[in-house]
Formats: sequence, C-alpha cells, structure tokens
Amino acid sequence: MLRIKTILHPTDFSESAEHALQLACSLARDHGSKLVLLTVPAPPLPSVETYIPEYELSQLMKESEQQLKSVADGIEDVSVETRVIAGEPGWAIVTAASDCQADLIVMGTHGRKGLSRLLMGSVAEHVLRHAPCPVLTVKPTGTLPKD
Repeated sequence: MLRIKTILHPTDFSESAEHALQLACSLARDHGSKLVLLTVPAPPLPSVETYIPEYELSQLMKESEQQLKSVADGIEDVSVETRVIAGEPGWAIVTAASDCQADLIVMGTHGRKGLSRLLMGSVAEHVLRHAPCPVLTVKPTGTLPKD
C-alpha cells in the first residue's frame, strides 16, 4: 500500500480546484498526511507578454498569499502548509512536488478541449507527464464526455 505522507494540492481557486481540495483534505485526514497548498499566480489576461513589472508581480504574489491563507484557515484536522510560486504553472507544480517530497498531487482540471486547449495548454497534462509522484485529477462537476 502506498504510504502518503505529503499531499500537494495546486489551486487556481476555481470550482474544479475546490472539488479537488475537498478530496485532498479527505485523503490527508484518512492517511494522516500533511497537505501542501500551492498556487502559481497568473497575470490577468491577455498574457501575451512574458514580462510582468516587478511591482505587479509582487502585488499579485501578496494577493495570492492572502487568498491561499484564507483557504488554509478553513481546513481543520489536517496539517497545512502554504506555498506561492511565481512562474509557469506546470513547471512550478512539478518543482514544488519535488521540493516538498509529495507522495501524491491532487488537482482539478478545467476540461478544455479543442482550440481552447491548444491555445491555453493543459497544466494538468504537463503535471501528469512530468510529476515525480502519482497525480490524481478531478474533473469539473457536471462535465460529461462528448462523443
């Protein structure tokens, strides 16, 4: 049986991330695991530029820290750690998983398909391909597969 000591939950504070958080909390309680909450702040759209002024990035990081702390404060019966990392989300999540020695990553997906997936990419797919540990993805609620 897989010993789960640390669970990493990357969040973008979306509805699908909220469902994944509930599952991550349940698993952490069941296994007596530490839960590491991670967010990778994204600049507001359109983000065609790769440069974000230092002041804007600092402000974005501070807001993300406050939002993540608010989420962590609502979690009971589980040891919680928070991390905010700037950078490309897929690589930041994989790096954080290695850094905290995560045994499992539990994350939501947006369920993008077609052109939007091509243009926006898939963070979950990147994490699935490069993570140093198993990854459990949670689909958005109400999403049915289309033929």
